[in-house]
This record gives sequence, structure tokens and C-alpha cells, in this order.
Amino acid sequence: MFQALQEKVGSRLILPGEESYDEKRKVWNGAIDRRPAAIIVCQSEEDVVAAVKFANEQGLHISIRGGGHHVAGTAVCDDGLMIDLSQMRAVTVNEELKVAYVEGGATLGDIDEETQKYGLATPTGTVSETGVAGLALSGGLGYLRGKYGLTCDNIVGANIVTADGTLLHVSESENKDLFWAIRGGGGNFGVVTKFEFQLHLVGPEVLALDVMYDYKDAAEIFRKSQAYLNQAPDEVSFNLTAAQLPPAPFLPEFLHHKKVIMVSGMYAGNPDDGEGIIQPLRELAQPIVDQTGVMPYVALQKKLDVMVPNQIPVYGTSLYFGDLNDEIIEAILSKLENAPTPGVLAQLWALGGKMNCVESEETAFATRDASFVLLVDVMAMGVEGELCEKWVDSLYHGLLPYSHKQSSYLNGIGVEEKVTKQTMAGNYSRLLEIKKKYDPRNLFRHNHNVNPAE
Repeated sequence: MFQALQEKVGSRLILPGEESYDEKRKVWNGAIDRRPAAIIVCQSEEDVVAAVKFANEQGLHISIRGGGHHVAGTAVCDDGLMIDLSQMRAVTVNEELKVAYVEGGATLGDIDEETQKYGLATPTGTVSETGVAGLALSGGLGYLRGKYGLTCDNIVGANIVTADGTLLHVSESENKDLFWAIRGGGGNFGVVTKFEFQLHLVGPEVLALDVMYDYKDAAEIFRKSQAYLNQAPDEVSFNLTAAQLPPAPFLPEFLHHKKVIMVSGMYAGNPDDGEGIIQPLRELAQPIVDQTGVMPYVALQKKLDVMVPNQIPVYGTSLYFGDLNDEIIEAILSKLENAPTPGVLAQLWALGGKMNCVESEETAFATRDASFVLLVDVMAMGVEGELCEKWVDSLYHGLLPYSHKQSSYLNGIGVEEKVTKQTMAGNYSRLLEIKKKYDPRNLFRHNHNVNPAE
């Protein structure tokens, strides 16, 4: 079956039973164990075109691996063709235009390393090993969101291989419908082989917020954070993370097993101007540790990598919220009290500024008026995965009535039709028409899927 494709790509086609097959089908989430019919490790756009045309001829569905970091493991599928872009990681910068040209397998760290040579950056996420493709196509929340918007807001062009194997360039002036759709509509429409991102003056040194509080002060911290957000300048983006610290050797013993709230973030401007502005976030309660200070932007972008190790079984969910009133705060904290394992990361990311100044119809990314997004990840270490999955499910449904428009951040939640439709909201019908045009047979279905069969 695969002989014709093998003649084109040689050893880059990996079949079940071959030496590297089991390694290549692994993704970040250790709970994912899927077996593709074949994996093609692409090195060029020509490889991607050949792979998509072959899948089309053979009636194979396609999964696309950029960084492989989605909690649902959307990069790998059972029985279909897995297109692996992990060797297509080149990043080049046009300093004059302030544009980065980024291949589809690049990580956030790849982008930061190259763009910071010029004192430039584009908004991405907060874990450097994440692949930019999945992140950007479904949004992209990071420390520059307040000042410069989401990752998808900064896509100014892209190359995409559609379901019939055609390589298209999309921008405001070319294939405008597809350009609109890939900015929030996920991997539904093809394989993005190259992105063009708008760059902004950032760094190389930035003011990084890093404060740790006692978990017992969580309700007060959440209330004060909402009050701060109401008047925060666009330059400030911050996240609140509730966690029980591990007995790790890099932590002082008094913090082992301690439940804390960590406040992390960044001031996207002159560090000297930012110190007084972020000061209230350092006084939300009595700090246990405060490591706020000026540091390289590249180092800040890698700081949270240690919190999301590879190959741990993870179960995750997400919901947006409006203002954090006492009822919502109590509902969130009461749900967290019943976690089945200490290995829970519950993050509340404050939203505002540039990312919320975009009209919900301007791009496919629809949620532009929430105040916070909740991201919960449970690491099933020494605990049955089924137990974690049930708890995550109960947390989602328990908090759904309090949520903002029942909408979720699609980069942080499992794949479910209802979640996809609720989140894409008024943009779903337009996305459906574009899906029917470019992928009528739903080859690209391993994602928050817009199903053309509707």
C-alpha cells in the first residue's frame, strides 16, 4: 500500500514494526497510546504535498504533529497517516519588515532564540518546547497577549497544503477565507508548512513577575487580581497557578508538599517603568517567595518548562470566566479541594488588552470578552488515569454554569463536538462553509473538528 509513497520519501516513511515507529508515535502526554498506519517525517513542503496526496488517494485520514503538546494528543491517530513536521523547524527573520518566517514544526523556543537576536518577538505561549503550529492555529496565549494580542492575531501570512494536496499561500490579499479560518479554527483546513508572524520590539531583558503565596490566601488573591485587572495597562499580563509543590531537590525543604498560589507574568515595556505598575501583584497577600526581577526574555519563556515534563499521563480541561466574583471563586476553589492527586496544576490567566480589542468575527478565534481562562491539568502519577479523567470531567461540568458563554480555550481541553461548537460560537457556521470548500471529506479530523458532514 505504501510502496508509491516510500519511493518518493524513502526512509522518512516509518511503518509499524520498524525500529523508530514506537518512538516517533509518542507525544508529550504519556496517556496517549495510538498507532498510526504510517508516519511520514517530512523535511520539505514537497514531502507534505506527497503525503497529503497519498492519503487522499488511499482514503486515509491525517493527523499532524507540530510539537505534539496538545493534551488530547491530536498529533497522533489510530490507523491513519501521521504527518510529522518535527524536522521542519527553520526560523528566519526579516528585520526590516519585522516578520519571522517559521516552519510548521518549530517550537516556541526556536522562534524566541532567533527573533531575540534582533530584539524582536511575536506573542507565543509560556512553555518553550510547545510547537507553534497547534498553539497559533487555535489561539496562542502568552505573556505578550495584553500588549500585542494572541499568536493567531500576529499571523500575517502562511503556506498551507490543503486536502487535495494543493500548496496555497494565504494572507489578507490571498485566499482570504482560509486566512481568516486558520486564525483560531485549528488544524481543520490543512497542513501549515510555514507561518509568517508579525514581530515587535521586546527584550532582550524584560521585567518578569514571579511571586509565591500561601494557598490559604487563594480567595483573597483571586479577588485582588480581578480588581487589579480592571485597571491594568496593556503591558501587564499575569497568570495565577494553584499547585502543591513536589519534594524536589531544587526547592527548599520548607516548600516540599506545600500548597501555594504562584503569580507569574511580565511587563511588556521598559522594565524601569514597570516596577511600580506591577507592585500590587507582589502584595496580593504575604509572599512566601518573591523572585520578581529583570531577566532575559528567552529565559522567562523557558521558566515553566520544568512544570510540564514529557511522557507523564495528563488529563486536562479549560473554561473561560467573566469577572471573578465571590461565587465563582468559591466554586473554583471548592472543586480543587477534591482533587484525586497532588499533581494538579490549576491556572487562571488574566485576559485583557490587545487580545480583547479584536472583534470576535475578525478572526476565527471568537472569545474576546472574558476576564480569565481556567486551565486545569492533572498529572496521573501513581493514580489511575480513569480516576483523574472522571474528576476533570466533573470539574468541567460543575463549573460550566459559572463560565463565560460555556466557552473553553481549545489548546487546553480534550476534543468534544459540543465544546468545539460552544467555543467557536457565532464563527462556527462560517468555519463550516470553509471546511466544506477545502476539506469536504474531513481528512483533517484529529482536532477540535468542524465536521463537513453536517
